[in-house]
Amino acid sequence: MILKIKNILTCAISISLFLMSSTAADATQTAEDLQNSDISKLVKQSKFDSRDYGIVTPVRDQGDTSLCWAYSTASASETSILRSGIDKSVDKSSLSLSPQQIGYARHNRGSDPLNNTTGEITSSSGNWSYAGGGTKYAAALLSTWCGPVKSDKAYNVNGWSNAAYKLESAISVDGKNLNKDAAAREKMKRAIVKYGAVTFSYNNVREAYYYNPSEESGSSPHACTIIGWDDTIPAENFYPSKTTTDGGWLVKNSYSSLPYFYLSYEVTCEQIYAFDYVMNDKYDNNYFYDASATDSGIGSLLKIKQAANVFKVKGDTENEWIKAVSVGIVGGNTDCTVEVYSDVQDGSFNPQNAKLETTKTVYLEYGGFNCIELDKPVEVKKGSTFAVVVKVNNAYITLSENEGESYVYRGGWTPSQAVRIKVFTKNDEKNQNSIEFMDEGQVKVRGNSGIKQLIITMSENEELKDFYVESINFDENKEKIVTLPSGWIRIENIRYKAFLWDNFENISPECSEIEW
Repeated sequence: MILKIKNILTCAISISLFLMSSTAADATQTAEDLQNSDISKLVKQSKFDSRDYGIVTPVRDQGDTSLCWAYSTASASETSILRSGIDKSVDKSSLSLSPQQIGYARHNRGSDPLNNTTGEITSSSGNWSYAGGGTKYAAALLSTWCGPVKSDKAYNVNGWSNAAYKLESAISVDGKNLNKDAAAREKMKRAIVKYGAVTFSYNNVREAYYYNPSEESGSSPHACTIIGWDDTIPAENFYPSKTTTDGGWLVKNSYSSLPYFYLSYEVTCEQIYAFDYVMNDKYDNNYFYDASATDSGIGSLLKIKQAANVFKVKGDTENEWIKAVSVGIVGGNTDCTVEVYSDVQDGSFNPQNAKLETTKTVYLEYGGFNCIELDKPVEVKKGSTFAVVVKVNNAYITLSENEGESYVYRGGWTPSQAVRIKVFTKNDEKNQNSIEFMDEGQVKVRGNSGIKQLIITMSENEELKDFYVESINFDENKEKIVTLPSGWIRIENIRYKAFLWDNFENISPECSEIEW
């Protein structure tokens, strides 16, 4: 009876604390303020709460499903998108990504849009909402761009064609030493500030506003989202036992019974991921062979530091541009070198028999799926074959349970299970910009991305009489109808010409002029 009364009181106090914290957490700053802040200074603060910047979406209840990991992934993704400001059309009240689609697609999906894989149907696909999973599986899934989709869509829609955004990176934070290493906690804090939130999994035996599960005897894994921290929480506040260290992580839950709570620093966390997205139009194609969400155990044994994927160009246009490479790694604080080769010969891969197009070396602080943008895109022709080689020194490249034209280097290049190397390409952009004169003196302009300058000229007997200029942001809308100036009348000997220019500092037409 005493224990029951204590639990009731604990729950009541938790609710009261939540109500107070919700009021205090109304955004006093904006995502733009966070974008312009010094991350290193924010990490040194004793407290941080992403809600203060208006980038945390409402808590949703997972019900009796086993989709906590999918809810955590959707929540962290939403916060990251709002924190980055890539989509000006959404805010914390309107942005809602579907956990159900993530849960369903992890177990049920067909071949990718380029047909380089056969997809994945697991044995538990018939009971997907209770099949379990993990945020590491969600990261692997989303790296293929099969989602995320908006919550107003059915859970079983095609994730590739209905994706609201494209994932560039899903960085992984090592949680093994968080309970005893201040430097590890600082690295975790840096990820929270940089991306707004991280996923994680811990042992959730009971609900408590200040929770310390380190000495719990039961086992109940649960995934949530960490959105901040508070170093000033006294160690004796934690329940069911006090800690030796003050402070804890601020957690956004997926149960309405305890929407927010603090988790002691003295807890070991797993599957800590943060997500980084871009708008869909940045890339067109994702070349990969690693369809499975599950890593191959061979990868952890071999600890491959150099690997390659060979692909045939399959996009919708005659030319494509390789813009970025994604690599899945375990480990961090590593140099990573990417090499792109063209003219790759059929059969066994050997870089010495191909043409090196470009190379780039970057430093990767975190493991997971890291995107490396090339300094200069590489053009490849439809039907041709190219290869991407990735080298790391303080980590190893992960493999999936799939087959593909993948190779690993161990004293020589040998065929391998699919390595987690993906290539992001863009179709020929010039072919996607167009101008069309319509009836009633209007011009329909289509553009791929960026801010372009529409210039319309009016000539009489080949002599320029007037011109009109309008700046169009194709990141906001891909198509716009522009009405000609009211004083322009198209009569005999009057001709209009329209041009779409990149910018006035670098005058170069984006598509051929047209005349009306």
